[in-house]
Amino acid sequence: MKIDLVYLWCDGNDPTWQEKKNKRLLSADLNVEKKSVQECRFIQSNELLYSLRSVEKYAPWINKIFIVTDNQIPDWLNTSHPKITIVDHKYIMPPEALPCFNSEALETRLPYIPELSEYFLYANDDTMFWNPVKEDFFFTPDNKPICRMGTNIKNKTYKQPYGKGIVYNYNLAKKKYNNLNTPYFPHHNIDAYRKSYFIDCINEFKDDFDNTTVQPFRKENTIQRVLIEYYMLSNNLAELKIIKKPWYNPLTQTESLYVKCQTHKLKNIINHSCKLLCINDGEKTTNKDRIFMQELLAKKFPEKSSFEL
Repeated sequence: MKIDLVYLWCDGNDPTWQEKKNKRLLSADLNVEKKSVQECRFIQSNELLYSLRSVEKYAPWINKIFIVTDNQIPDWLNTSHPKITIVDHKYIMPPEALPCFNSEALETRLPYIPELSEYFLYANDDTMFWNPVKEDFFFTPDNKPICRMGTNIKNKTYKQPYGKGIVYNYNLAKKKYNNLNTPYFPHHNIDAYRKSYFIDCINEFKDDFDNTTVQPFRKENTIQRVLIEYYMLSNNLAELKIIKKPWYNPLTQTESLYVKCQTHKLKNIINHSCKLLCINDGEKTTNKDRIFMQELLAKKFPEKSSFEL
């Protein structure tokens, strides 16, 4: 089985990119929610460099690595590496959807990446392989993706757009599939997919996907990739694995951990036993926190990878 890895990446520190984003914001009355354009969504703190080091160290079996960008390439990246392919937005997005500053819109087009294998993992640049991991962590012996989820969303009210979006997508799937009984939050980390299942889900919810694809910035009540997991689970195409609450507490013993990029939450993380780690930049993250994170990652992954110049 060949398993590819896909990243979305942007350098939000790039003045040219910032100008493009600001121009798009002013080009129409988009009624953009403030949280969808916060700096923390786009700021670049060199996480991709360390994430790729984690691939080479802990998941060397990865076949090809596709990095989806908007006419940007990290200046340290070895683009001649046989595993690395840069995919510009224009090769997967329809012209009317460009320029795009919405990761959820880009995620609707992942299976259309040229030469992407049937089996693939999807990651953001703030996710890492934190300890050695094998293929069977992501796929069962009969080739089903493993969906890691935790925290039941039933009878809960969410104020943040992300939580509202998860509930919206669950209800969307539940309406179509009466047998769906997995009302859980995704683990917010590296996920496994099969390209054919992803495309089948797009076809099942075509109008909803089409609407999301053309949104230049995040918007409530649109598609999130968790819908593909709900689709797979409801059709017995994936295996559900409930994990301990993966959020916030760095002392939580779980195989998939999500931590805010704040110094006091990162201090005890380096020797954690988790297989996957997401260090998420947020509203409360400071530049001091980002510096601490980079120092932590440099300590965890000190050796230069072959993906670097």
